Amino acid sequence: MSTTAAVIARLLSGAGIDRVFGLPGGEVLVLIDELRRAGVEFVLMRHEANAGIAAAVYGKLRGQPGVVLSTLGPGAANLMLPLSSAYLDQEPLLAISAQIPEEFPASHTHQRLPLHDVYRPVTKYVATLTAQNVADAVPRALAACMERPYGAAYVTLSAREALKAADNVPPAASVRVPAADRSAASAAAARVLAGKLSRAQRPLIVVGLGIDPANAAPLRAWLDAWNLPVAVTPKVKGIVDETAANFVGVVGGMAADDVVCGALQAADVLVGLGLDPVEVDKTWHAELTIDWVLDAPNVGGAAGIVPEGVVLVDHAAFLEAIGSMPPPAAWNTPFGAFQQQRRFLLRDRSGVGGVMWPGDIVQSLADALPPDTIVTTDVGSHKYLFGQYWPSRHPGTFWMSNGLSGMSYGLSAAIGARLARPDATVLAAVGDGGFSMNAQELESAERVGAPFITVVLEDGSYSLIKLSQEGRALPPYGVDFGAIDIVAMAASCGVEALRTAKPDELASAAAGAAGARRSMVIAVPVDYADYRRMF
Repeated sequence: MSTTAAVIARLLSGAGIDRVFGLPGGEVLVLIDELRRAGVEFVLMRHEANAGIAAAVYGKLRGQPGVVLSTLGPGAANLMLPLSSAYLDQEPLLAISAQIPEEFPASHTHQRLPLHDVYRPVTKYVATLTAQNVADAVPRALAACMERPYGAAYVTLSAREALKAADNVPPAASVRVPAADRSAASAAAARVLAGKLSRAQRPLIVVGLGIDPANAAPLRAWLDAWNLPVAVTPKVKGIVDETAANFVGVVGGMAADDVVCGALQAADVLVGLGLDPVEVDKTWHAELTIDWVLDAPNVGGAAGIVPEGVVLVDHAAFLEAIGSMPPPAAWNTPFGAFQQQRRFLLRDRSGVGGVMWPGDIVQSLADALPPDTIVTTDVGSHKYLFGQYWPSRHPGTFWMSNGLSGMSYGLSAAIGARLARPDATVLAAVGDGGFSMNAQELESAERVGAPFITVVLEDGSYSLIKLSQEGRALPPYGVDFGAIDIVAMAASCGVEALRTAKPDELASAAAGAAGARRSMVIAVPVDYADYRRMF
């Protein structure tokens, strides 16, 4: 008979899982070896939080759960960041950690934590894997991750249980959960919304995290055919072409947010297509009248977080129905003034020497790199900059932590994205604060064959917090740090690097690295005060 660990590995492999990210520990060595035997690659990272982030991005890009593995105690404790991020940002993630055997006496407190109690509030499924339940629990955990809204599951396995003979192992179950048939409701909702839009002078469609990227093509076809103004929240950048004339901007706390929020307030019909308040750091979603068009509950749906009066529809059927209708009206750039102001803020350069204007960083990279480049960001001022102004054109090509907004996301997400899309150019845009948190993962990327370009915006501070202090008339305290030699740090991980304040040098270096399919770190000095002009 197979051991419990062997069954876990076989079930993961049978469900299409080909990589598990994590760190080893004595309690999970048997499982790691069984993964190897099953043909599932173990991607060694340098911190469990980074491994979980990489796994979640890898899984969502592949349309399946990402899987992260850790030991017990401190390894398991380090999973809070990726599990919380997956919960709030709708990323499918299965976390497996070791745990103290249940038969150990209560007096054995070494490395014992109440892990299920800790992680149950931010996961959709929690279980202890045993020889008796493994054949059922693993498929259930995978399926829970893929239920809309996507999220996390957490299971534990003791070293003793891993070696026990498992009972009656069936073939791996599918991780796909069939959607309810809402065709009639979808068609009815399409007719009602078309009627409202026929009477609108300033309609605005806001596309949010709840939209399935598989619906990008019919969504674009409908918006383009009707020439409807559209905005997006950051986690779905690229679901529409942000270089199109009908694109109004990114809403959800990014740069120029007051401008884009002004467009929301000016709209006479505001449609929230898959809109999820988890991405919104203001209260307009509760204050403005919104026609919610959802096909799954928002994050926290188990707690009833569905806007009042919403009938859940099937987005594919809804888009098919409304896309087959002729445009009910014509709208001639009703938000043109807002669009012009948004573009102006990107070009409103300062005259400070020795640094690069933040807008030039985005523009230079966008001109130098392929339009389908996958961009990941960390959290900080640069996230606001790239979140608003990077011209995303394709679904699944922009990644940030937004519902949680946790630092150290950018480099880890880039590794997951590069492994999931081995032919893509991947750009990680990070700040010097975030870069110093997990720059060591550059070595991980080189070792596992996931090269990407990293641009580090250097301002020697946690500038977003510093600007917040200024806004409250507080002195800058606890936000500035000494210079870090980013070029030397990159070199220590085997990655070529340079520092430049010239847009043409930045563009040339990035294009060269993309063409050669190699890693490159480019440090770019910026003045934190320039962000003040854009936010």
